Amino acid sequence: MVLKKCPGQDLSRKKIEEVVCNLPCPFCGEEVEFFFDDKTRKCPSCSTKVSKSDIQLLKDFGCADWCNAAENCLGSDLYIKLKQAKEGCTKPK
Repeated sequence: MVLKKCPGQDLSRKKIEEVVCNLPCPFCGEEVEFFFDDKTRKCPSCSTKVSKSDIQLLKDFGCADWCNAAENCLGSDLYIKLKQAKEGCTKPK
């Protein structure tokens, strides 16, 4: 069976708060709107590059944990970053 749409990225299965979030710009404090598949955005006020935290990326791309196509879908760099972030979150402190 060939999937026409990735089930982990299917927006019809997500609540609005799982699709959009606002993060403050670390430079000016302006709210920057992110969609679930954004990793970075430019602040609309000062043009500073704002990145999601590893925790937010893990939440948004949790499908990478179980999907066999995750590395191809997300790209090697993001896939490795997510794996490392997950290991960092699960290690005892």
